[in-house]
Amino acid sequence: MQLGTFISVSEQCAYFLLSVAVGAGLGVVYDLFRVLRIVFPPAAGDGAVFIEDIVFCLIYGFVIFCYSAAVCGGSLRFFMVLGSLLGFTLYILTLGNLITGILRRVTTAVWRILQKVYSVLFEPIVIIFKKYCQKVGAFFVRNYKKSQIAKKNLQKTSGMVYNNSAEIAAGGERHERCRNQKS
Repeated sequence: MQLGTFISVSEQCAYFLLSVAVGAGLGVVYDLFRVLRIVFPPAAGDGAVFIEDIVFCLIYGFVIFCYSAAVCGGSLRFFMVLGSLLGFTLYILTLGNLITGILRRVTTAVWRILQKVYSVLFEPIVIIFKKYCQKVGAFFVRNYKKSQIAKKNLQKTSGMVYNNSAEIAAGGERHERCRNQKS
């Protein structure tokens, strides 16, 4: 199709309907982001949602740019943007809500099943491991306290000599006594 300055009404209608389909396709892409928010709710914090929305807006702009370049020779018309927004809105309000509602129920059911499996299989192991760690921790704390008490009871070693041939800078008589014992 050659696109000139003027587009016939039938071509405008075809482009509009095609842009509605593109908008519905972008609704599917947005649903992927919504599914991520449903499946991973802790990751749906303010920062993650903000980043997802920015990424979606970039995708939306890129798709509209590619659509206008491929179909209309690069000229962006207001009715194409309006048609894509209409298609997006219609998809989100109809099929999008239906799909996300089903996914919420499915993820809730799967989450409950996983909680049951955890409570039956893994929770006893975790409880035993916690008790074991507490006993091991208590053992190390008890031995640390004993070592601190024993450390306090040690004699001061500043005046003691364990080696007979050692020389002590202070206290010459001790040095003389060591020499006398050797001879």
